[in-house]
Amino acid sequence: MTFSTDNARSEAASGKVRRWAGASKLDYFALAPFIALGDIAIILLLSFLSAQFFSETETALDATRTLGNGIAASVAFVLATQARGLYRPWRLSRAGEQLAAAITDWTFAVLFVGTVIFCFKVGDDTSRLATGVFAGAGFLVLPVYRWVIATWLRKELAAGKVMGRPTIVIGDEYELANVAPTRVLEYLGLLEVRRFVLPKAEDTTNATDNEILKAALQFARQQRVDEVVVAMPWSDLTRLERVRAQLRALPLSVKLLPDLSVNQLLDAPRVDFGQSVAIEVQRAPLSRFELGQKRVLDIAVSGVAMTVLLPLFAAIAIAIKLDSKGPVIFRQRRNGFGGRQFTIFKFRSMTVMEDGAVVTQAQRNDKRVTRVGKFLRSTSLDELPQILNVLFGHMSVVGPRPHAIAHDDAYSKLIAGYAFRQHVKPGITGWAQCKGFRGETAQLELMERRIELDLWYINNWSIWLDLQIIARTFLEVLRHKAY
Repeated sequence: MTFSTDNARSEAASGKVRRWAGASKLDYFALAPFIALGDIAIILLLSFLSAQFFSETETALDATRTLGNGIAASVAFVLATQARGLYRPWRLSRAGEQLAAAITDWTFAVLFVGTVIFCFKVGDDTSRLATGVFAGAGFLVLPVYRWVIATWLRKELAAGKVMGRPTIVIGDEYELANVAPTRVLEYLGLLEVRRFVLPKAEDTTNATDNEILKAALQFARQQRVDEVVVAMPWSDLTRLERVRAQLRALPLSVKLLPDLSVNQLLDAPRVDFGQSVAIEVQRAPLSRFELGQKRVLDIAVSGVAMTVLLPLFAAIAIAIKLDSKGPVIFRQRRNGFGGRQFTIFKFRSMTVMEDGAVVTQAQRNDKRVTRVGKFLRSTSLDELPQILNVLFGHMSVVGPRPHAIAHDDAYSKLIAGYAFRQHVKPGITGWAQCKGFRGETAQLELMERRIELDLWYINNWSIWLDLQIIARTFLEVLRHKAY
C-alpha cells in the first residue's frame, strides 16, 4: 500500500467522531455482506425470470428445478468470491478487478451447476433453454453490477461517506508523510481521528517520545478509540519496542504498517515456509500454461488488427514514399526474450536508419523527423508494423518496450534490474506506457521509472492485466503525444 499525508483532515476528524457515529453513513464492515446479498438476490432473480419466461414446459417441477439451479449457483458464486478475498472493501472498489472476478466466478458457478445436474441425473427434468438463458444473463448482469458497485464505492470512499472504527495514528515524521487517512479507511476500515507525530530519530530522546505517547494514551481513553495504528521504520527495533511497551497500557488492537523499505517486498507473492512465509522477490519466467494464454491473446489481437488495418498500412506507406526518400519500413536490431536478438519493424518516421553502437534517441522538435513521421509518432502509428513481429513470435502485444541494443548496453550499466525486463517478450505496449512513460526519456530518472513499471508488470502478470493494458493504451494514445 502507498500512502500520503493529510494532517488537516485528520485534525478535522478528531472533533467529529461522536457526530459521525450517529450519522447516516455506510458502515465499512457491512459493505461485504451487503454486496454478497446483492449477488445472491441478482442470481436468484435471474433464475426466477429465466424459469418464468423461457421454460420449455410450465410445470411446477421444472420451475423448482430452475430455482434450485439459482440457489446452487448463488452459493457457488459467493463462496468462490469469498475464498479469493474479493469481498474485502478495498478490492470491491477496484472496477477492473471486480469486472474480471465476476466473469471468472460466474464461470465457476455455471460449471458447478452443470456438474450438479449431471451427478444427480436431473437433466431431463430441467429446461435447457431456461438454464442456458440463466447462465448467459449472469455473464452480462453480474459484471455490470460489480462495475457499478465498484464505481459507486470508490466515490463514497473519496467523499468520506463510509464510516470506519475510530483510531489514532502514531509514527515518526518520515513514515507518517506516506500515510493518508483516506487510505487507512480504505484498507483497514479505520477512521483516523488524530495522529501523534514522533520526532525524527536523531532529534528525539526517550523522554520526548514518552511525553507524546502519554498524550496519545490519554486521548485514546477520553475519545474511546477502537484501534491504534503505528507507522515507524522496522529497522529501529529499539524505538519500536519502546512504543509497543507504552501501548500495552491500552486494551486495544495495535496495527503496525509496513515501512517504506519493506513495502515493496510485502506486495510480492508469498509462499508458505512452515508456520511463517517466504517472499517471492523475483518470479520465474511465465509457465507453459501462462505462455500459452499469452500467445493465444497475441495471435487473436494481432491477427484481427492485421486484417482490419491493411488499408491503413497501404495509405501510410504511400504517404511515407511521397514525403521523403528511403524505405517505408524501418528495421533495427533489438533484444528480445532471454536476450535473443530480433529485427523490429516500424514505419520510417526519420531521415536516418541508425542501428549501430551509437543510436541517438528522438527528441522533441528533432529535425531528423519527417513531416509524415511527426504525425506517425504523435499517434503511435509508426509502431503498427510490429504486429508482424507479434505474429512471428518475436514480440507480444503487451510487454516491456524493446530499446535499441546500444541503449540496452548503456542502461544495463546504470539501472539495477534492467536485464530482468528480458524475462518476458517485449511488447508493442506495456504498463509503463499506460502510466504515461512513452517516447523520449531525456533524464535517467524517467528511464528508471519506466523500468520500475516494467518490472512491476513482469512480477504481477496476468491475462486480465494484459487485457486492461490493451484497453488503456487506446486512451493513453489519445491523451498524450510521443516524440
